[in-house]
Amino acid sequence: MKDRIIQLLNSEGLSASKFADIIGVQRSSMSHILSGRNNPSLDFIQKIMRSFPNINGDWLISGSGEMTKNQDSPSLFQEVIKEEDPAPYQSSQPPKLKKESPEVTQNKADQMPDLDMSAFLSGKKIEKVVVFYSDKTFKEYNPA
Repeated sequence: MKDRIIQLLNSEGLSASKFADIIGVQRSSMSHILSGRNNPSLDFIQKIMRSFPNINGDWLISGSGEMTKNQDSPSLFQEVIKEEDPAPYQSSQPPKLKKESPEVTQNKADQMPDLDMSAFLSGKKIEKVVVFYSDKTFKEYNPA
């Protein structure tokens, strides 16, 4: 699999460090895989598949078939990715977050948004809170 990852790097014209940045892994992990010290984990493979939707998973994992998927018969996952961003690894702009609710208003970073108290009064319970940071990372909080 190491050789196929190297082949992917060459076909995309990417360095190992740029590839690691694109798929969201540490550069040292990439180095260990390319040196043969470690084998890629399932998470590592999934990150490649999400970042490079045109890569044939069978080829990446087992070496069978062609490196790229047949463009005549895209999979369901290719269609979903194509609608949002046809080449996620080539985008020059950071992804934009979509508003889920029209009631949410833009606030300054140092202000808390107005809380909808009707949710608390109706007996609804918070299931999860997700905080997004300006560096495109996030943190999830789950009540105990």
